[in-house]
Amino acid sequence: MENTVAMGTLDAEYKISLASIHPFLVTCAKLSEEETSSVNVPLLKRLRPNPCEGVKTRFVLEIVRLCEAMKERVLVFSQYLEPLSLIMDQLSKMFNWTEGKEILLMSGNVLVKNREALMVAFNDMKSDAKVMLASTKACCEGITLIGASRVVLLDVVWNPSVGRQAIGRAYRIGQEKIVYTYNLITEGTKEKDKYDRQARKDHMSKLLFSKESQTAGLNLSQEVIFDDKIMEAMTSHGKLKDMFVKILHSH
Repeated sequence: MENTVAMGTLDAEYKISLASIHPFLVTCAKLSEEETSSVNVPLLKRLRPNPCEGVKTRFVLEIVRLCEAMKERVLVFSQYLEPLSLIMDQLSKMFNWTEGKEILLMSGNVLVKNREALMVAFNDMKSDAKVMLASTKACCEGITLIGASRVVLLDVVWNPSVGRQAIGRAYRIGQEKIVYTYNLITEGTKEKDKYDRQARKDHMSKLLFSKESQTAGLNLSQEVIFDDKIMEAMTSHGKLKDMFVKILHSH
């Protein structure tokens, strides 16, 4: 009975995570009869090519657009492959980019020997790479992605170390740029509560195991936030600022 409840909870969280990124992704999940009857699948399939139909895919589109203009590279993480595939298709259509050139995909389906080539291409600032779409499970220790100066976390996960490990792919030895991280949370879902619990767990971990200075970290955070020109541009743009209900700063 407990296993059934646990599986049901995980299934619900999976569907919420997908829907919070883009409504089409709901069709990628196994729906119950009741859910199927309430979902307009043909309509959702028509929405698929348009990133602006999903608040998180819209954010990714705009930050990639702005980063390209500023010669910066974006690293997008998800624990699920469906959002990464969708975003790759959307970026390909919007910018006429191709996988393996401007868009790089690192997932568990990529052979280990080929991941090295992807790392080299992404970190080489002379290459055509613009964005790396990466699975959090595939990007474990040993993966270095210092070509990125912007890291986008599409999912809210229970374990804070998962997010830290993802961010750590860009924030490694050899990184000479400030790395900005965006943890996306969709209003009207349980993601905010999940994020708050994750933050409390992470804070408790720091209290127990870390000797870092909270005051020093706060000062650095304020300085970096002020210097985030891309976020400043997005939140002040008349057609983009409606995406944001609230911005939670952390360090």
